[in-house]
Amino acid sequence: MIIFLLALFIFGLIVGSFLNALIYRLEIGRGLGGRSFCPNCKKEIKWYDLFPVISWLVLGGKCRYCKKKISIQYPIVELATGFLFAVTCLHFLSGAGLDSGQAGSFFIHFSTSTLTVIPAQVGIQSMSGIFNLLFWLVFAAGLVAIFVYDLKHQIIPNEIIYTLLILGVLFVGVNTALLGHYQYLIDHLLSGLVAGGFFYILALVSEGRWMGGGDIKLVAFMGLVLGWPGIIVALYAGFILGAVFGAISLVSGQKKLGSKIPFGPFLVTGTFISLFFLDVILHFYAKMFM
Repeated sequence: MIIFLLALFIFGLIVGSFLNALIYRLEIGRGLGGRSFCPNCKKEIKWYDLFPVISWLVLGGKCRYCKKKISIQYPIVELATGFLFAVTCLHFLSGAGLDSGQAGSFFIHFSTSTLTVIPAQVGIQSMSGIFNLLFWLVFAAGLVAIFVYDLKHQIIPNEIIYTLLILGVLFVGVNTALLGHYQYLIDHLLSGLVAGGFFYILALVSEGRWMGGGDIKLVAFMGLVLGWPGIIVALYAGFILGAVFGAISLVSGQKKLGSKIPFGPFLVTGTFISLFFLDVILHFYAKMFM
């Protein structure tokens, strides 16, 4: 198990290196073809300088040729992607995953005094868990790219979010087929439509000041893959984190009233909170309030 998680972490480092290249090339409007190069002197980077994290440390965070500083974004994105890959795999393997085939959705039963959380996929073959692990590794990579790009430029690239939306539809379709009924399909499609519709209304009311088009698409994707009530937990966590960050920024003087704050990073964080801790949060809610 440890060796497998370590291998997945290293694979995540490599994917993180690719995400750094993707983010930069989206910034300058260049395709993914061709060798990597220094953004400052434009010299091609040799293969021995492309090892994730290690090359950055060996070079002292500077280009080998022009000695221009290389942003700390590069090792951070690589480490974050490796960590998310390992944690996502551990999550699916250890209870939400390959044993039960859980796809990350729950059916909720309310009564006058209790709330029962039932994994929607319990009892089906572990193939569902394998599919969901693979899907969520791809989703994790896309969400990391969105987090960084929106944080830097306050925009979510259509190239990334449309790809995630298409894969999200495929994700729901695969799980619906594996489950053999349409409750899962209805649950996830409605979650995506309602969440996206809610943010669309917020954007209309605020004339784009509160939410942008990228946020609408991102939330629709979140609802599509998280389903109900996962999307509620994700949005709640995102709003809370955004409010706390906004308050701290105002108090510290880093932001002023009316300043724009990218919401995508908080939505991405909320998505992972919902994925990893949904059952814990729901049981806590049931114990405290039901």
